[in-house]
Amino acid sequence: MRGRCFFRIVISALLFLGWAACPQDILADDGQPNVLFIAIDDLNDYIGPLGNHPGIKTPVLDRLAKQSVTFTNAHCAAPACHPSRVAVMTGVHPVHSGIYRNAFGAHGPRWRRESPMLEKAIVLSQHFRNCGYRAVGGGKIFHTLQWTPGDSQNDPDAWDVYRGDPLDPISADWPRPVRVPDKKAGLGPGRPLGDRQLFGAAPIIREPEDSYGDHLVVDWAIEQLEAKTDQPLFLAVGLFRPHIPWEVPRKWFDLYPLEGIQLPITGANDLDDAHSHRRESWHKWVTQNDQWKKLMRGYLASISYVDHQVGRLLAALERSPLKENTIVVLWSDHGFHIGEKENWEKFALWDQTTRVPLFVHAPGVSQDGRRCSQPVSLVDLYPTLCDLAHLPIAEQCDGVSLVPQLKNPQKEKKELAVSSYQFAGERLPSHAVIGTRYRLIRYGNGFEELYDLETDPHELTNRIDDPSLKDVGDQLRSQIPKNVRTQVKRLQGAGNPNKKKNQISNSALQIRIKVEPKKGRADGVLVAHGGDQHGYSIYIKDGVLGFAVRRHQELVVVTASEKSPAVPFQVLGRLGKTGEMDLLVNGKTVATGKAGGWIDVEPVEGASLGSDPRTPVGQYASPFRYQGKVEILKNGDGN
Repeated sequence: MRGRCFFRIVISALLFLGWAACPQDILADDGQPNVLFIAIDDLNDYIGPLGNHPGIKTPVLDRLAKQSVTFTNAHCAAPACHPSRVAVMTGVHPVHSGIYRNAFGAHGPRWRRESPMLEKAIVLSQHFRNCGYRAVGGGKIFHTLQWTPGDSQNDPDAWDVYRGDPLDPISADWPRPVRVPDKKAGLGPGRPLGDRQLFGAAPIIREPEDSYGDHLVVDWAIEQLEAKTDQPLFLAVGLFRPHIPWEVPRKWFDLYPLEGIQLPITGANDLDDAHSHRRESWHKWVTQNDQWKKLMRGYLASISYVDHQVGRLLAALERSPLKENTIVVLWSDHGFHIGEKENWEKFALWDQTTRVPLFVHAPGVSQDGRRCSQPVSLVDLYPTLCDLAHLPIAEQCDGVSLVPQLKNPQKEKKELAVSSYQFAGERLPSHAVIGTRYRLIRYGNGFEELYDLETDPHELTNRIDDPSLKDVGDQLRSQIPKNVRTQVKRLQGAGNPNKKKNQISNSALQIRIKVEPKKGRADGVLVAHGGDQHGYSIYIKDGVLGFAVRRHQELVVVTASEKSPAVPFQVLGRLGKTGEMDLLVNGKTVATGKAGGWIDVEPVEGASLGSDPRTPVGQYASPFRYQGKVEILKNGDGN
């Protein structure tokens, strides 16, 4: 015992100091197992093996359940992408890190500077690298979104190789289908997340399936499985669907005819005895506009799409020489609501929000095909993988190894699962304590809920005041974490180069540019800010200068009556508060119009000079590059 303790002290010191190596006697060799680490975004328990939605088609996950241990009572550390993923990849629970909520505007691991506990934390992939593995990753492992280019909390130093740009890993992968504006579709105002229809469902028709999205990430991952290496492999693959927007090929929608869609079980006045999730307005918009079945269909289609992508990846592993010596872990970052308890997405602490799919196959260890109902947390993955790979467990880890449950899925696990979240406006974090049958939630404002998941799996009745469950409540209450950190203060201006300092929404604009035409090539975009939802552009088409403004997809264009000058000239475009548009060349007004108001939603596409590289603002095909020179004299950000 003394020798073992000394060994752990040495390891602890090395990890604390951030030393990038394992002791020589435990460096990985050819006998070490490979790791295929699959993260799926926003996947809830509707899948076949967890059985919470009738008619779901997930043949790959059904097959995986027969080839692994299925943890039926697994829970995220926090019900949001960013805190859950940081907890998985560091092994540190939010109660110690203070990372409870999503955060945006980062360009790298800003969480290291925000949380003292995480400043020197060793990321899971880095730990395997330190111990002799080749660690490669692709897709969404740390938090990022398809519509926030350059906004990523990934740690590039934790990988030998990362697909594409590790700080912009998925935004270029996803096209968007043609969308009908809500007003034209007869829908009322107030769609959650705005008129870009990010909260929406529509098939992608124009592009072939193998040209975009998670298909590309899996293509890359298959290449990694096929590549020759003299090191054991740690391969992390992050798939983005079924995260919103629910936009996948039509064939996946066709699996779920709208008339056959079943909605989840809900209770009348379900929030009367529960804490507000503060998304009641989302549910109101959905129900008032008769969108519930349509959105459910999009979510189910997205699940079947990602199930197919997992199948492609696992089939490649089956063909690979790595097959017999590869640990496979598949997990989701949190659960998801499609109207249960009048909630949409996540950001709550009920079973529907925190319960996640979790499958683990460990050659020679796991009792494949069996199910484990013990309460487990995603922070248990870090120590579990270390245990399976015979690596030291980093001292920072809050979880415990699940190897005993892999060997015997019926073996009792003494630790309960805890999911935590700090609601906006509450000074303290909230916690859900989950056992094999009961769940207690204590909110930051002191309110409590208690559910019997055996008799009430949909948590329709809060039994906190039921005297017959007093002892149960007291026992679970005793497991609520103590001395926890509150939500860390988010750093401002932490470096996303795609986040423009100057914004154009809700302000009058003046865009002044100097143009030097190239002989014989007059056409192209001079300046643009935004895309096909909101924004402006000034461009030359067919030799004529135009000024385009988009508001909620509606396009207004004013054009000059004469050809643009063939010699250097200056252009001024103005947009007033009530929508007045003026286009001037060398101080002379050449066109006027009315846009209906200023741009009241900040575009996600950002500004560009000499082209419109993403979705077009005006009536042209992007990027519509201008061959001459353009210089900003006074830009459109209101100065």
